[in-house]
Amino acid sequence: MPTRGHRNNSRTPYFVALFFIVALGCVALVYGITNWVAEQRAKKMPNPVPVTEESLKAGLKIYNEHCVQCHGDKGDGKGQKSAQLSVEPGNFTDAKKMSGVTDGELYWQITKGRNPMPGYEDKLSSIQRWQAVDYIRQFAQSGPLPAASVPQQPAQNTPRQ
Repeated sequence: MPTRGHRNNSRTPYFVALFFIVALGCVALVYGITNWVAEQRAKKMPNPVPVTEESLKAGLKIYNEHCVQCHGDKGDGKGQKSAQLSVEPGNFTDAKKMSGVTDGELYWQITKGRNPMPGYEDKLSSIQRWQAVDYIRQFAQSGPLPAASVPQQPAQNTPRQ
């Protein structure tokens, strides 16, 4: 008949295995939350959409329809919904950070998304995603489009501050 000490020793490998599984799961979770690195081939993708006034206006429209709520009017990650999100939206005005991100990486991030940001592969055409990339680049370079080149919005009844 086995002794009580022998019975506890038979469970030890199971506890060790369980510990390693949980630890591995935690590492994978942390990596998934903090790492949003595009595939190497995505980083090397050339942007097929030249930066023109037309492409920037199209990108502005896309940005206003799909991005502004979280990333904000200024692209600084301080949109109306940003405080409600579990992850801070990207700050496109950080020139140093944005200079280290290729157009292909931005395109990949827009395409695939990452919680809480949805992917736009099924919502926007490839050209529209590249137009969004072109527009987003403007925040770090010189700010958003100048008001003169932005399609006019209807006048609002609230005074400007």
